[in-house]
Amino acid sequence: MRTDEDLDAMFSLFKRVTLQLVGYSLGSLGWILSCITTRHAEWRLWLVNNTTIFSSGIAHVGIWKICFPPNLKIAGDYGIVCCHEFNFNENFFPVEMFLAQILLLIATFLGGLGIFFTFLSPWHFYMGTIRKTQAICLFLAGGILYIIAGLCVLVPVSWNFYSVANNSSIPFPPSFHLPSGPVAQRIGIAIPMGISSGLMLLISGIFFLCIRSPVTSIRVNPMNPRS
Repeated sequence: MRTDEDLDAMFSLFKRVTLQLVGYSLGSLGWILSCITTRHAEWRLWLVNNTTIFSSGIAHVGIWKICFPPNLKIAGDYGIVCCHEFNFNENFFPVEMFLAQILLLIATFLGGLGIFFTFLSPWHFYMGTIRKTQAICLFLAGGILYIIAGLCVLVPVSWNFYSVANNSSIPFPPSFHLPSGPVAQRIGIAIPMGISSGLMLLISGIFFLCIRSPVTSIRVNPMNPRS
């Protein structure tokens, strides 16, 4: 019969497998979402009135790109979407957009390292190339990297969410043919996507910090045959 020690070992194994699988899945998904958030143009949706170039419409403002209202006056009945790529730290950027550029690049790098470490640890441990303490250190390093990456995503995303809620303006240059402030603005899909990404990375990091040892095979006593 299986003893209490065997059942405890099986429960401990199940717990560690769950932490590793869920943590790795959340970390990977959170990192992918952070990459998408970084390049997404829909951080802020600006409702603008008629300008000399555009009719009334919505401008999609991101941290690396802006897409102007798809109703260019010279295009007649055709909807043409014109986008412009931003450079790093444009001189008209508010602080929160410049900070978002920096921190999300850092988050992308650290999140990628976290995925590498948390995958490297069990792989090398199962292959017998590293010891248990080294595997645990890799898990801890990966967990810390996930947490830092999550904070690097949440801080700028939350700040930009606050700016949208307060209808903050951006002093675009005259060549953009946009007003410094919109009639109204609302958050785009990149904001909730970034919040989800940051939370996933944080939870993943906490999971890996809770792992005290990598998954190993356990030996379970076979059931005694009936006499």
